[in-house]
Amino acid sequence: LLTAISIERCMSILFPLWYRCHRPQHLSAVVCVLLWALSITVIAAVTSLCLLSDDEHCRIALISMYILNFSIFASPMVISNVILFMKVLCGSKQRQPKRLYIVIFLTILFFLTFGVPLSILNFFQQFYSLLVSARVLFLLACVNSSINPFIYFLVGSYRRHCSLVSLQVAFRRVFEE
Repeated sequence: LLTAISIERCMSILFPLWYRCHRPQHLSAVVCVLLWALSITVIAAVTSLCLLSDDEHCRIALISMYILNFSIFASPMVISNVILFMKVLCGSKQRQPKRLYIVIFLTILFFLTFGVPLSILNFFQQFYSLLVSARVLFLLACVNSSINPFIYFLVGSYRRHCSLVSLQVAFRRVFEE
């Protein structure tokens, strides 16, 4: 979903006229369904290969999964967010980034900081016997998995006098923009 949201946001900023007038109505839903279907298919294939085959086939399946993960999910997300970030920096200084941009930026930042290192370690362990303990990286990946609601809450209640805003109100404020 982060990949689809990132690309969608980038397209809306780079090509606003096309985005408003010519973008297919259900494009986002179709892209999300395709990405989920690809993800589920790859996970099912890797799981079955690793359970039913020898170690070499499992290793090849895992390497293929990591390569697909980086090329189809992580790379487009990072590239589109860098483009978006550069556009916001180089654009008009009068207009401040909206809450949704802040949420997307923070989500991507935490994903890259906390989620990606474990995947990189797992990828390189397929080639080398690394002595690095994965416990810290696993803990960071767990933090990444649970941090999004807190980001939504903090950004949704930003600049409000009452800091005891419910999570539902914070979600509504963020996604209304």
